[in-house]
Amino acid sequence: MESAAQTWLTRQCERIRGVTQGVLVLAEPQGTVAVARWPVGAVDSAALDATANAALTGREVVSEVRPPSAGSPTGRCQVAVPISVHSRACAVALEVEDAKGSELGPVVDLLRLGVCWLEALLEREAATTQLVTALELVEIALEHGRFQAGATAVATELATRLGCERVSIGMTRKAGIRVEALSHSADFDARLQLIRSLAAAMDEAADQDAAVVYPPFSKAPTRITREHEALVQQHGTGAALTVPMASDGKIVGAITFERRFGGRPFDAATFQLCEDVAALLGPALVLQRDAGASALERCRMFVAARCAELSEPGRMLPKLVAATLLLVLAVFVFAHGDYRLTAQATLEGRVQRVIVAGLDGYIAEANARAGDIVSQGQVLARLEDRDLLLERRKWAGRREQLRKEYREALALRDRAQVNIISARIAQASAQLELLEENLLRTRLVAPFDGIVVRGDLSQSMGSPVERGDVLFEVAPLDGFRIILEVDERDISDAAVGQRGHLTLSALPGKPLALVVERVTPVATAEDGRNFFRVDARLEQLTPALRPGMEGVAKIEVGERRLIWIWTHSLVDWLRLWIWTWLP
Repeated sequence: MESAAQTWLTRQCERIRGVTQGVLVLAEPQGTVAVARWPVGAVDSAALDATANAALTGREVVSEVRPPSAGSPTGRCQVAVPISVHSRACAVALEVEDAKGSELGPVVDLLRLGVCWLEALLEREAATTQLVTALELVEIALEHGRFQAGATAVATELATRLGCERVSIGMTRKAGIRVEALSHSADFDARLQLIRSLAAAMDEAADQDAAVVYPPFSKAPTRITREHEALVQQHGTGAALTVPMASDGKIVGAITFERRFGGRPFDAATFQLCEDVAALLGPALVLQRDAGASALERCRMFVAARCAELSEPGRMLPKLVAATLLLVLAVFVFAHGDYRLTAQATLEGRVQRVIVAGLDGYIAEANARAGDIVSQGQVLARLEDRDLLLERRKWAGRREQLRKEYREALALRDRAQVNIISARIAQASAQLELLEENLLRTRLVAPFDGIVVRGDLSQSMGSPVERGDVLFEVAPLDGFRIILEVDERDISDAAVGQRGHLTLSALPGKPLALVVERVTPVATAEDGRNFFRVDARLEQLTPALRPGMEGVAKIEVGERRLIWIWTHSLVDWLRLWIWTWLP
């Protein structure tokens, strides 16, 4: 107040001609106090102070004319005018040189007219002071790392600056406001009756969404004060003031100020200051509380905030979206669906015949390759047989010669020679039979109607082959089996007899029914994953099927809850991960 009062008094003294001294006094409970003097730094004038006190006490204009003296040959006149600034009694006294009592009327009028200007200066100074105070308190709250420490520091600073016996800060919870911090107290028991009374007073103000003061000052807004009255009477304080704190338009807490019995009650200026402080502290404390909250607590607060938004009137679209999401969630939790195992699948022939080279030789012809449809007995390839034909002609001639010798020996009745020649003829016949068999083996024929699934000799004409080399693989088209690669995490749900469907990449629009026939109890590791082989058969064949086709199969296990179907893999992974890290 001193700065604004000094500015006002200086301007008044400079405007009025002949003023040599001025003083502005304020009535306080302990007496009068000079809040401003002019000129600044002048020696106190006991006579001028007495004139000002006389006007302040009598609440009337006081003037006193002093005769000429050595210091003032023309004489001086002192005039004091009582004024009221924001309902506070004040008086301003001026000493005017070379003035008569009859000439002081304009001076009195000017001083009274300047009261509005003084009030404006005081209001501007008070607003600035309040803003600085509020910002300093926000700084105090944010400079602490923990919410509890920051709130306690703010409460203690408020109690010190506002002359309060106790200041309490509470934050909104599910069941109402809970006291979080007390001034000059780092810890307290929430079960104390005082804490319950403070929480009740905070709830009373929050329910009314307005500040509540008891006892009320002049022109204070009318509020329900039952809990505040009980707080004052039960705990021996003289006055109580609770101001709600808001953030984003919602009540987030409250601050309760208490002053001791017999002390100065809360006035309008303090009431306004507390409201301004609470308006800035609310968002700051919420920010600090949320920053120190755990992840679970943040999720809870986020859900609570969204639910509070939905409860506001006029938000039909968010309510419709929330209702839809809740309905979908309820369906997932309570509805059942078919649980199916998903696995990569490969189509193979039920019988797969390997065609190998029956003897050493060279490729002479290649009449088929992988993917060709072949008939039973069809020649797939032929080996070079020229050497075998020459060898057969040689042994055929040898056998004819032996037969001629046999007839000659028989005519001579040479029994020993007959037996020897007979053995040689048998040997030649055996050689011819072996050659005939080898000639047949040079022709590689299809053992049945089917498809060549492996083998292409068209780019290997004339190349040598050895006996036992695999040249072709042929599979029939009237029987297939499905090889499923079931992940190790799902193998416990697979069983013989289960049904399902197969969708091939080549036939995406035609699901094929299948039945599980065999579950292999041996895992296979491939491409960084472990899987088990499961054999299945098709219930119905399609002419477009070919061995080697791949696709995705789904095995029907049974009914499960939809939420379990969608989340069981994640839950199993979390269980395994937790078990891995547990000591």
